[in-house]
Amino acid sequence: LAQVLRPARMVLFAGLQCASPMTRGKAQSLPPLRRPQGSARRDQEVLRSLVQQQKRSFPGILKRLKKEQRKTGHWIWWACPTTMPGNCDPIGSYVTADTAGMLFSDDHVAEDLWKQVLETLADLLEEKGMSVLPRIDHGRVHHFVKFWKDVDVRNKPSWMMAVLDKFDKFEWPPR
Repeated sequence: LAQVLRPARMVLFAGLQCASPMTRGKAQSLPPLRRPQGSARRDQEVLRSLVQQQKRSFPGILKRLKKEQRKTGHWIWWACPTTMPGNCDPIGSYVTADTAGMLFSDDHVAEDLWKQVLETLADLLEEKGMSVLPRIDHGRVHHFVKFWKDVDVRNKPSWMMAVLDKFDKFEWPPR
């Protein structure tokens, strides 16, 4: 029954067809629509996967952002993590109130790259407006700003607050 329902689910939710370099041309199933009700251990594993993906992807993302002066490609989930995995996120990444602060720890070697990507994106938004992001990403940004402004993270750096303030100047639809 699950295999019968899975294709219908893909059509039911806005007919999304995910096309990333990892999935282009291949049939794929979507990650769960809600954050898995997992254990703290599962949340830690997902956070580790997110950090590994950031380390792998952010150098190229930053290079393309600077060259194209807009977001291209499929990576918003890793730059703007929320409590919900993205429908097309190949790793199903998310953060929780308990794991979010770990992205700013001394052990998070991708933090500097994450900072550069978010600051570059914030600068492009200020300069060129919301059109630097595809509309499909606007809901993600809305929830990213809401989560990160509200989450109680003691070691949230000033650079993150500055990025959130720049992002928050726009009317992001919550979709």
